[in-house]
Amino acid sequence: MTKNPLFKIITIICLLTGAIMGVLALIPFLSFLILMLLLFAIAPFVIIYFKHLNIINDLEIEQGIFYGGISGFIAFLGFSITFFPLAFLINVIFKVQSFLWVGVVFKSFIFLMGIILFSALLSALLNMFSGFLTTYIYQTFKK
Repeated sequence: MTKNPLFKIITIICLLTGAIMGVLALIPFLSFLILMLLLFAIAPFVIIYFKHLNIINDLEIEQGIFYGGISGFIAFLGFSITFFPLAFLINVIFKVQSFLWVGVVFKSFIFLMGIILFSALLSALLNMFSGFLTTYIYQTFKK
């Protein structure tokens, strides 16, 4: 296991944030907004939150990129753990038109895992960029 307690804290916070976003994404008119927040805003949330709590003192660009990638990947995994099973249950019980695609995806577990892994990597990449921007802005205003 890792000896870095900050990594454990990031993991727990991002899993919880992703799980909450997974539940909120079940509301049809919020789903696109939640997905955009998940893809772009997790890293700034984590960095600003940890700076506010003074867990992170001096923040370098490389650290912001690392925290952004880790937080984006883990938050999307937390999102997937809650969203896909709940959407599948809603599709089975209510036959809601907006979740019909989940029933098709659930038939192939390997395909579902591929979609989750690809999307988590995409979320990590986009959050790496937003983590970079957040640390760059912090360093610019620090001077």
